[in-house]
Amino acid sequence: MSVSDPSKVHTFCRICEPGCGLLAEVADGAVVRLQPDSDHPVHKGFACHKGVHYLQVHDDPDRIDRPLKRMNPRSEERGVFEPIEWDEAVAEIAAKLLQLRRDHGRNSVGIYQGNPSAFNGAYYANAASIARGFDTRMRFSAGTQDTSAKYAASEAIYGASMAHPIPDLLHTDYFLCLGSNPAVSHMTLIHISDPMAKIRNVKKRGGTNLFVNPRQIESAGPETGEVLLIKPDTDFYFLAGIVHEIAFGIGFDREEVQRHAKGIDELLDFVAHYPVERVAEVTGIHAARIRQVAAEFCAAPSASVYMATGVNQGRQGALAYWMLNMVSLLSGNLGRRGGNIYSRGVADVVQNSKRRRADPFFTGPLGTMRTVSGDLPAALLPDFIDNADDPIRALIVVSGNPLLSVGGGARLREAFGKLELIVTIDLYRTVTGEMADYVLAATDWLEREDINFLNTMGVAMEPYVQYTPAVVAPAGERRDDWWILSRILQEMGVATLLDDPHPDPFAIVDAVMNDSGLSVDLLKKMPCQTAVLPEAVPSQVFSIAVQHDDGLIDCFPAVFESACRTAADIYDELVAEPLGQLKLITRRTNFMVNSWLHNLPVLKQGVHQDNPLWINPDDARRLSLVDGDTVHVSNRYGKVDAVLVCDDTLRTGVVAMTHGWGQGAARGLDVARRHPGVNANQLSPTGAGAFDPLSNQSHLTGINVEVSRDTRTAAGGNL
Repeated sequence: MSVSDPSKVHTFCRICEPGCGLLAEVADGAVVRLQPDSDHPVHKGFACHKGVHYLQVHDDPDRIDRPLKRMNPRSEERGVFEPIEWDEAVAEIAAKLLQLRRDHGRNSVGIYQGNPSAFNGAYYANAASIARGFDTRMRFSAGTQDTSAKYAASEAIYGASMAHPIPDLLHTDYFLCLGSNPAVSHMTLIHISDPMAKIRNVKKRGGTNLFVNPRQIESAGPETGEVLLIKPDTDFYFLAGIVHEIAFGIGFDREEVQRHAKGIDELLDFVAHYPVERVAEVTGIHAARIRQVAAEFCAAPSASVYMATGVNQGRQGALAYWMLNMVSLLSGNLGRRGGNIYSRGVADVVQNSKRRRADPFFTGPLGTMRTVSGDLPAALLPDFIDNADDPIRALIVVSGNPLLSVGGGARLREAFGKLELIVTIDLYRTVTGEMADYVLAATDWLEREDINFLNTMGVAMEPYVQYTPAVVAPAGERRDDWWILSRILQEMGVATLLDDPHPDPFAIVDAVMNDSGLSVDLLKKMPCQTAVLPEAVPSQVFSIAVQHDDGLIDCFPAVFESACRTAADIYDELVAEPLGQLKLITRRTNFMVNSWLHNLPVLKQGVHQDNPLWINPDDARRLSLVDGDTVHVSNRYGKVDAVLVCDDTLRTGVVAMTHGWGQGAARGLDVARRHPGVNANQLSPTGAGAFDPLSNQSHLTGINVEVSRDTRTAAGGNL
C-alpha cells in the first residue's frame, strides 16, 4: 500500500512555558515527523529537542490506550491490570466515591493535579469548575513542589496571586537571574521564545547578565554572562542584602516609591537586619561583590530581576520573591521599559486571583494552615491520609506522579496503601499508577485540540494566542482529561459540560479571548492559527497588576511577619552549621522533565541513563571518593544509594541530583524500569516541617546530607 504525501499541521509543544511552535507531518492518520515551525510568527523556527522528540512519547508501545482496572489486591507490589469499558469504569469509580462521601463526608475524597495539566488548555480552563464538582477541600497539586512560593508572595504584595512582573528581556540592560538555568529549563512563569537568544542579545547590546546559582550553569558563558556562586537556599539573604544596600547606601526616590507603595518604613526596618557584611556570612559571596551587584543594578539604564524553581523550592522562596520585587521597586525598575513589567496578554487575569482576605490561615484537621491557589501542601498528603479523625480515603491523580514528585516517597507509599480507592489519569501506568485501582487512558497533546491558555495571560513577554487542532485522532479509547473527570462527575449526579449534547470545553476560553476581539473560530483562520497580541505596557504593573483595594503595593505584608522571625532563626542555624556540611540541590538536565520523559530511549545517554550524585572534585577528595563509587546519601529523612560523578561546575559543599527519578516499580514502563535511577525526594522532609507555611512550598533543595562510600562495592561498580 502506498503512503500518501504527508499533510502538515501547525501545532505547539506543551512540555514547558514557551510552548514552541511545531510543524507536525501526518501521513495516513499518523504523525511521522515533528519539527520546529519556521512560519510561526513568534518562535520563528525555534524549538528544543524535547518537543521534537515527543513523538517517542506519542508512539511509545508502553502507552495505555484504554481504561485499566486492577484485578489483584493493592497489598501485592506488582499490579495485575485488565482492560475495562469506559462506562463500566466510571460507574464503578463514581459508586465508590459516593459511598465514601456518604459514609465519611466530603473530605474523604482527595485530588492531586500534576504539572502537565497546566499546559492542557481545555482542562486548565475548566479545572476550577471540575474541582467544585468533587466538592472537597482535599486538593493538592505539583504547584506546591515548584511555584506556590511565587503565588503566595504575589498575593500578599500585589493583592493577586497571578500578578507576576516579568523581566523585560527584550529591552533590559542588566539581567539578574537567580535559581534558573534557561538553557535547560527555558524559564518558568514567563512565556518567551528562545530565552537564551534574548539573553545573548542583552550582552550584544552592551548589557550585563548575571546568574546567581550554586553551580556554573550551562546558561553562563562568554556570550551571556558569569555565575555568582551562592550557597544553596540563601538567595533570600542575598536579595535582602541588595535591598539594604539600595535603601541605606545607594539611595532611592522615596517620593516616587510612595506614589505606588505602602509599608516602606516597615520594609526598611526589616532589611536593616541584613547588611551585606552579615549576608555574606551565610551566602558565601563577599560583601564587596554583593555591594557591586547592587550598584551595577541601580546604575544600569534599565535592570530586571528573575528567580525560578531553584529558589522557590528552598525554605524561604516566598520571602525571596518578596525581596526580588522590592529590589525592582526601590531601584526604579518596576513598571519601567527594560525592568520588570506586567504583560496583560489576551485578557486581565489578576482580578480572578484577587486576595479574598488579609489573613489566609484557618484551623484545619492538622492545625493552622492555608491553601494557595486552592491547594493544600502536598508535603502533608500522607498526614491527611493518616489523619485518624477524618482521613482521605480516595485519591484521584490527574497527570501526576506524586510518589516520585512529593517529598518522603517511602512514607507516602505507605499512606497510599491505606486508601480505599486510587484513580490515575495518565498516558502511562507510572509508579503511582502501579498502586492504582483504575488507570484511565488520557490523550496526549498531539491527540487533542488545544489553546495555549495558561501562557496568554500575565506572563507573556511576546504575547500571542495559538489554537491547534488535534493533529491525529486519539489511539484506542484514549480520552481528554476534562472528559474523563466530567464523566465521573456525571455518574455522581453532578452537572457537567457533558450534559450539553454538544459540549464546548473552550467556551470559557472564548469568553476570555472576547476581551481582545478574538475567538477560537477566528484563530482557526489565521496563519499558524496564531494571533500576535500587543506588547506589554510597562506601567500596567501599577494600573492592572496591583489589586489591593487602595491600589498600592504592600512593601511589608502583615502575613509575612511570622516568616520574618523564621528567617532570623534560619540565619542563626546556617551560621552554626559545621564546616564541610554538604547541601543537596536539584539539578535540571536536558534529559528529563520532572518524572514524565523517563521512557524515551533517546534521552538515555551516557551518565544520564540513571540519576547519579554529582559532587565537586574537592569534596570527593576530602571524602576519599572517586568517580564511579557507589555512595550512600543520607540524612534524618531517608537514604538512597547512587553512583558518584565528579563535577567541577558545582560550588564546593554542594551535591546535586535530578528530580523525578525512581520508576523501578513501574511495570508498565519498559525503558524507565530498566534505568530507574533513584528518587532524590526520599531525602526531602515530610510532614509538618517539610514546607513553608506561608506558601505551602515543599522544601526540596538546599537539604543537608551526608555522603559516604559503599564499602561493599568496588570503585566503578554498578548499582
